[in-house]
Amino acid sequence: MKKFLAVLALICLSSTAVFAMTSTDNEFIVKAGIQPQGSVSIDGNSSDTNVGISAGFEYFKYLNNIVAVGAGASYDLPRKFKDNAIDGSVSFLPLSIAVKARTPLQGFDNNFPFIVGRLGYSAFMNNSDYIKSSSGGLYYSLGLGVSIDYLVIEAAYAANKFSFKNPADKDGTYSTISLYVGFKFE
Repeated sequence: MKKFLAVLALICLSSTAVFAMTSTDNEFIVKAGIQPQGSVSIDGNSSDTNVGISAGFEYFKYLNNIVAVGAGASYDLPRKFKDNAIDGSVSFLPLSIAVKARTPLQGFDNNFPFIVGRLGYSAFMNNSDYIKSSSGGLYYSLGLGVSIDYLVIEAAYAANKFSFKNPADKDGTYSTISLYVGFKFE
């Protein structure tokens, strides 16, 4: 599965050279965000995390006036658990491909609302004695936003799957709602 996602991401990134159009059909977005609260679910038990900060970038190539495909990466900085159920901190590094749809309203130029879906792989990094060894897993996200000239504002729900050993193998999910602000370069 990891190899499939890596090949799919490589195809999406290389397709931009094949389908190159004018520069207004491309967007490169650098963004930073805050995650007011996250929740880690392991074997039916959940634990909340403190406020988190995230930073990343995305590249989109518009296929027409409405739909764009792209790829991106972000880094969720380490965050601790609120109730100290697990000592230490966790962070994630999602790599994803994305599909974005914007409204085709005429006369709005660079101002438009959009919806974006992401699918990819998320590396799981921990700084905890509780977790002996770990690996990442599936990442998915759905976001709504607005683009105002070169400013991008987005709210997104995301989930990161992961697995770890302590001493038995366990699977978990980290889910959060993020609020992002970014700058768009065309």
